[in-house]
Amino acid sequence: MVDPDYENFVTTFEDGVLRAEIHSTSKMNALNRTMSEELLELAVRLHEDHVRCFVLTGSDGVFCAGGDVGNFVNESASAGMRKGASMLHDAVVQFHQAEVPIVTGVNGAAVGAGFSLGIFGDYVLASDESYFQFGYPGIGATGDGSSTYFLPRVVGLRQAKRIALLNERIAPDEAVELGLATEAVPEADFADRLDEVVGQVAEGPTVALGRTQRLLTESTSRGIEEQLAAETNTIARTAKTEDFKEGVRAFGEKRTPEFEGR
Repeated sequence: MVDPDYENFVTTFEDGVLRAEIHSTSKMNALNRTMSEELLELAVRLHEDHVRCFVLTGSDGVFCAGGDVGNFVNESASAGMRKGASMLHDAVVQFHQAEVPIVTGVNGAAVGAGFSLGIFGDYVLASDESYFQFGYPGIGATGDGSSTYFLPRVVGLRQAKRIALLNERIAPDEAVELGLATEAVPEADFADRLDEVVGQVAEGPTVALGRTQRLLTESTSRGIEEQLAAETNTIARTAKTEDFKEGVRAFGEKRTPEFEGR
């Protein structure tokens, strides 16, 4: 399969792993309108292609420094913000609904929309040269891109409000302590550790893993009865997969299962 060309991403698709490295046409890997459209295209691919893991990283020492503020002065601010946020939010919803494990490799500044994209992954690996910053108060804006959904869920409401109110840079080690990131590693080890994490995820029963991530994410907004009903439905659907059949066979044969993400 020939990987599509994007203006703002360099992508590869190999062994079921779809990697997207941000190379924005805007400065500091900022999120522009075309980049949001391409992010939605990438999210849709998780539904259409046999993707076992999606990986999002930055480039040239920057993950994503937020929205391209220059665009905000060239059109009606309210209409432009509504259109831009809607496109980004469509992408986030498609990523979530695809039930594919997502790994974000934050290898530089993650601010504003970049903060949102950085923390929405199921596994967030941070370079020791990166930092996280809510960012939106710097231009007098409120959060978007799912930041106000995921932030209180990963750090707690009180810490989420502190992060938003003070708008301070958060170093990688503190990001791990707070729950914004899963793991922080030296920049020299970042690429190897990212490959290691992605490889381990992609070799697993990725349909089950993706569905488990969705169950965990949605659990915080459900009551116990609704969550258990979702668990019942999801485990029953997953029992129809080839990976489940292989897992059961391997267990009976006392061998390591060979999952294919199907």
